[in-house]
Amino acid sequence: MAIKSMTGFGRAEGLWETWSLRVEIKSLNHRFLEIIPRLPRRYQGLEERLRRLIRERCARGRFEVYVQIIGLPPGFQALNVNTELAAQYISNLRLLKTMFGLAGEPQVSDLLRMRDVFTAVESEEDLEALWQEFEPVLNKALEELLQMRLIEGEYLARVLREQLGVLQKIIDQIEGLREQVFHRAKIRLEERIKTLLADKDLDPLRLHQEVVILADRMDITEELDRLRSHLRQFEKTLDEPGPHGRRLDFLIQEMFREINTLSTKAGAAEISQLAVEAKCTLEKMREQVQNIE
Repeated sequence: MAIKSMTGFGRAEGLWETWSLRVEIKSLNHRFLEIIPRLPRRYQGLEERLRRLIRERCARGRFEVYVQIIGLPPGFQALNVNTELAAQYISNLRLLKTMFGLAGEPQVSDLLRMRDVFTAVESEEDLEALWQEFEPVLNKALEELLQMRLIEGEYLARVLREQLGVLQKIIDQIEGLREQVFHRAKIRLEERIKTLLADKDLDPLRLHQEVVILADRMDITEELDRLRSHLRQFEKTLDEPGPHGRRLDFLIQEMFREINTLSTKAGAAEISQLAVEAKCTLEKMREQVQNIE
């Protein structure tokens, strides 16, 4: 499965004779899967089906779904007449007429101005029929969004592979400096021991023991081996079925830890500088990984 970004946008529209349906879906970065539908009353009964459709296609991200009805679908509204309320209005008008000696009779036009006598209500429709008109438009918008996520994901994978190459070169440079750094540290150690012993003879056994301790303290072989292992796992993950984001983020954290450890153990300015470059590269990779599903 290809790398997929978590950001994308899709829009689709369904057209009928007297009305149209527009669906827009926007996805953003998120640690988990969050779906926020904004549906007109007509489709509110389909919210769980909408959520299920997105869950089947996506693993992570914040999805905002906007649905708009333009015009009036057939049977969208019905006119309700409250005859009991109308009768009360007419009765009270006639009472007022008698009490105050007013002329004329209540007219139909008067009823139109009276609150709640006429109300427009949305008609109840079969959910299956509604899904048949809604699902194709929703699917088309979702497909457009997923295609955008794939295109962005391909770009992110390409950038990450380039950064992996940079990181590999830095690790090779650190490897190349390891013996040189240890040799310099060994010479400094011998000079310190000679200074401390002053006129006394240098004990070869004592020197050997100190060198062994120094070599153990400065040995970064395990850190370099683990770094290379993490690099291989990272590259392998890019080619494996997703989702990928959490695993890649974990590997970057582990590489940060190994870089910090070897920089401290080596205790050399050249390696510290390379470690800084490695961490800058890892930070760039982390920014890219934050956007991967």
